[in-house]
Amino acid sequence: MLKKVTLFTAICGICCTIQAQNPFTFEGSYVGDIYYNATGGLKRGGGFMGMGNIMVGFDTEKARLWKGGSLFINGASIHGKSLTENYLGDLQVASNIDAGEHAYLHELWFRQQLGSLSLTFGLQDLNAEFMVNEGSGEFINSSFGVPPVIATGIPVPIFPLTGFGLAASWEINDKWSVQGALFDGNQTSFDHNPNNVHWSFSKNDGLLTLGEVHVNGRFKLGAYHHSADNNYGFYALADHPVNERLGLFGQLAVAPKGKNENNYSIGLGANYLLAKHHTAGLAATCAGLHRAEHRHETAIELYYKYMPGDNIALQPDIQYIINPSGAEEQLANALVGILRLHIRF
Repeated sequence: MLKKVTLFTAICGICCTIQAQNPFTFEGSYVGDIYYNATGGLKRGGGFMGMGNIMVGFDTEKARLWKGGSLFINGASIHGKSLTENYLGDLQVASNIDAGEHAYLHELWFRQQLGSLSLTFGLQDLNAEFMVNEGSGEFINSSFGVPPVIATGIPVPIFPLTGFGLAASWEINDKWSVQGALFDGNQTSFDHNPNNVHWSFSKNDGLLTLGEVHVNGRFKLGAYHHSADNNYGFYALADHPVNERLGLFGQLAVAPKGKNENNYSIGLGANYLLAKHHTAGLAATCAGLHRAEHRHETAIELYYKYMPGDNIALQPDIQYIINPSGAEEQLANALVGILRLHIRF
C-alpha cells in the first residue's frame, strides 16, 4: 500500500510540474452593448454592437528556451450598427467598442524582460501601455481611454486599427518609472488591409514618438510628436484613491491650436464601491473645439456595474452628450442609454 501511495504521489507531482510549465495561455472575452438614443443627436433609435477577442500567450521561460521572453497574439471581431455614426453624431464616441464591422488581428508582439527594462516589438495597441488611467477603465465613453485631442489630431495605433512599433519601459525604483515608444506614423486602413495582416510602410507615413514619466504609479506626464505633419502635444493623468471605496481620476491633454481643431480636452471622474460586486461611477469629459460651426462637446457618464462572478459583469450606463460635434450640422444634446455585458472565458 505504501508503494502505491508513493507511486501515485510521484505521478501527480510529475503531472503538476508539466502543467505548471505549460508555456501557452489562452483567454477569450466578449463585450456586447445594447443601446438606445432617447433624444437629440442625429436621430432617435437603438441597436446592438459586440466585440469578441481570442488571446494566446507564449512564455519562453516556461518553454525552457530563455528567460523573460513572451509572445502575445490577440484576434478580434467587432460587429453591429454604429451608435455614433447612426444616432449620436458625437466626436468623442460614446462606446469604446464602436468601430464598424471587422474580423482582424489586433495585436501580435514579442516582449523581452531584461531586469527592470522591458522591450516590446510588433503590432501593438498603444493604449494598452500608454495614456492609461486606472480609474477611467470602467467607463464606456471612448474619451476615457486616449484623450480626444490625440485620437482626433493624429493617426494613432489604437482600437480598432493598431500599428507596428517598438516600446520600452524602465522601472527606475519603487517611485519612478519611464516609458517610450516609436510607432509607424500611419496605419494601413481597413480598406486596403481588412484583416490587419497586410501592412505597408512608407517614409511619407512619418513616425509617432511618445514618452511618459510615472510617479508613484498614480501620476503620469507624457508628450508625443508626429513627424509627418510636425504635430505634437502634452498630456497628464492622475489617479487618487481617497479610501478603500472611493477613487478619483483626472485627464488633461493639450496641443497647438493651429494644427488641431480639438486642441484641448479634460476629463474628471470618480468610482465608488457600493458593496461587494457592486460599483458605480460618475465622470465628465470635454473636447475643446475652435471650429466656427461647432462648440465644445461634453459627455457626462453615469454607470452601475454588477459582477456576480469573476468572469461576468453587467453594466447599465447613461450618457448625456452636450453639443454632439462629430457631424457637419449642429445637433441637439443627446441622451443615450447603454447596457453592457462583459464575459471572460
